[in-house]
Amino acid sequence: MKFSFSFLFCLCSLTLGFGQQLNPEITAQQIEINYSDTDYTLINDFKGLDFDEKNAKISFVFTEEDTSGTISGLDFRIDFNPNDVDNAFFKGTALVETIDTDNFLRDGHLMWQKFFHKKKYPKIDFQSKQVVAFNENTFKVIGTLTIKGTSKEVIITFSLGDNKLLGNTIIHTSDFGVNIHDEREKNKLEIQFHFPFLK
Repeated sequence: MKFSFSFLFCLCSLTLGFGQQLNPEITAQQIEINYSDTDYTLINDFKGLDFDEKNAKISFVFTEEDTSGTISGLDFRIDFNPNDVDNAFFKGTALVETIDTDNFLRDGHLMWQKFFHKKKYPKIDFQSKQVVAFNENTFKVIGTLTIKGTSKEVIITFSLGDNKLLGNTIIHTSDFGVNIHDEREKNKLEIQFHFPFLK
């Protein structure tokens, strides 16, 4: 009887032991199911950022004369995920003929060969080469800006908002052959970019 009791005790112990080993497998399956059901809405939204091209805007200020204006006729492509800036890409063009400083005489003069030479160079072009993340929600876009057939490297600083991407940079138009004034510093142009997201 002692032998039989000991045998039964060992058998029960082994059975319980195997039962305990099965529990981790069941738990792992449950974890895997829960993991697959996790909500990644925010990440997916960022990966699928779509920009509202219709309401995008580029504005500028000639600081010497405190003259503000806009340029439109925008055709751009932005591939941007703030969590994957290594694969981000910015490119676009704007139509010179759409430069608007709220003064039709001045705008007409800017189309002349001496300035933007609209007939020969109808578009302003930008294409990024690198995007670098800086402070939280701040990004530097390094790229090539081409105006009047002259290409220069520029850096645009963008900040990411809740529903838009805002950027700014400073150039001197005389670096691109657009000499509004004789002195380079008097040709300083501050440019702002407003790219809203599609809702």
